Amino acid sequence: MNRSVAAITCACAVVLTLLGAPRVATHSAATVLVPILMYHHVGNWGPARPDWAPWVVLPEDFRAQMDWLVQHGYRSISFRELIECSSRGVAPVGKPVIISFDDGWASQCAVARDELMPRGLCATLFVYTAAVGPVPNGSGYVSWPELRELEAAGNEVQSHTVSHARLTDVLPEQLQREMQESRRKIEAEMHHPVQALAYPFGLHDGAVMQAARVAGYQCAVRADADSSIGEPLLYRMPRMRMGYGDGLERFAECMEASEHRR
Repeated sequence: MNRSVAAITCACAVVLTLLGAPRVATHSAATVLVPILMYHHVGNWGPARPDWAPWVVLPEDFRAQMDWLVQHGYRSISFRELIECSSRGVAPVGKPVIISFDDGWASQCAVARDELMPRGLCATLFVYTAAVGPVPNGSGYVSWPELRELEAAGNEVQSHTVSHARLTDVLPEQLQREMQESRRKIEAEMHHPVQALAYPFGLHDGAVMQAARVAGYQCAVRADADSSIGEPLLYRMPRMRMGYGDGLERFAECMEASEHRR
């Protein structure tokens, strides 16, 4: 199996209908398979920062990927819709895909406004609240007014913790604080329940998944689609990461493989 197909083998989120299940490893007989795409930056500066190259997508590649989704009948959905469908035991309408962006960089506003929305697509923005400003301030990160504007246009905001900490390394008290305070802050600013969490750096273990459930999240996502990790449970949903040089051929092969699994 080549790396494209291998990457997508577990790049479908398994969403359980038993959202209130007491054990993070609980499965339901009814599952909804939805590919989740993960992005950080769209830009031309990947070669200048080799350490960032896996997290940067060329603008022309990103546009081609989004055009491919539209041309092949995909419909971007939110985690809210996915969870609502799961709670009712039904699949989202059509060919769903989730387009997610991590960290809350200010440049993601322009990507959503200029590239996604004209194509009828929407995004989920996972933000860590310590970086979000009360107003636009040139910090490189988004502000709460900008996030509210994006949500009014059909996008959604979910949690990436408070400080982007390495959750597997922190004490239990900080672990709960990272999850709970982030959720409370976003709910206060955005005026809706926060249901989904993205683990910073994708780091998680049993204690972290349990803490996410206790904090009130209904699902959580990783930063990879590594099939060796195990089954894609509710609190470790895999995502397909696109990086610098991952062109349309790889993207299309991965998406087509995910369609065969639905």
